[in-house]
Amino acid sequence: MKTQILKFSGFLLTAAIVGSCISDPSESLSDHSTVNKLKIRDNTLNFADFEAYEGAIQNPKQITELDFRSISKLVHSREATANARVLSDDEANALKEYEGSLILDILDEEKTVVIGERLFYLDFARKLVAVTEDFSLRTSLIEGDYDSELVYLFSFEDDVIGMLEEGSTGTILSKKKADLENRRIAAVGTNCDWDECRYDSNTPGDNGYEYRVEAKHVYQSAGVYFKLFSQAKHMKRNSPPLYSGEPTDIQISWNYWFKSKKNSIGTQSDIDSDSKWSDVYEETHYTSSRGLESYRLDSHFYVEVGGNHGDGAGGFSYWDFDLYRIDKGF
Repeated sequence: MKTQILKFSGFLLTAAIVGSCISDPSESLSDHSTVNKLKIRDNTLNFADFEAYEGAIQNPKQITELDFRSISKLVHSREATANARVLSDDEANALKEYEGSLILDILDEEKTVVIGERLFYLDFARKLVAVTEDFSLRTSLIEGDYDSELVYLFSFEDDVIGMLEEGSTGTILSKKKADLENRRIAAVGTNCDWDECRYDSNTPGDNGYEYRVEAKHVYQSAGVYFKLFSQAKHMKRNSPPLYSGEPTDIQISWNYWFKSKKNSIGTQSDIDSDSKWSDVYEETHYTSSRGLESYRLDSHFYVEVGGNHGDGAGGFSYWDFDLYRIDKGF
């Protein structure tokens, strides 16, 4: 299959060492202390248990400031290009849908993470999570071979952690390669569905620039990571073919209601708005290791055209629009 190097625009992460969170990489998986709930072993993040994993999601600096080669850092680094590390086209397109999400900082360059006594592998192209307690199967999972009774398969939409706590052995019963290949999906374009709605528009501007806005609101599922958010991007280009980020005034208004499957989070709602001078503004309404039982999200976007390079053609102009509501179980 044709391959390509995955590049994300405007997605930079810092790499610093947090001494209180990093332990000797040679320590065993079972060597967890009550103080240190997060370790790195063989360049894979190891969380002591589900509680430690959820806690780190709520305090993402524990993860993003680690000296750790995550999949997000890999695909952005010059070393990735130099070493010709590549992804298949459908995998690259699938990963683009998670740009800016913490799950890409959690996973190592092979897209695995250890939580408690289990190894998790996320297959973005097929939107499935493979889980096993047999770490000798790691290579098989990475190669897409799940044909073992010791491997449990879940969909990205499944609340995997909650199901494992209840003793589930997976929701995807057929492990035949032909059946799993049918799960591959095309890249998401401009559309609206129950879990995502997008909008994009171009407009000519003064000084030879063309401007573009891309907006979306999304309920994002990755089996062990869930996020509800609204996002707008403002870009410019002076000549074809590439756009680059251009700061401008961006405002997002939101109206949401959701019920989390995690009891301590429960039901929440909010109606509010905020604005920033930026090329990308994201308002995150929910992020957790546990999924949402039900939700509803409306977003209104206001984005001024032009940013630092002036207004759109004909003088001051702006985009001002709603997106179609996304909802489930409401």
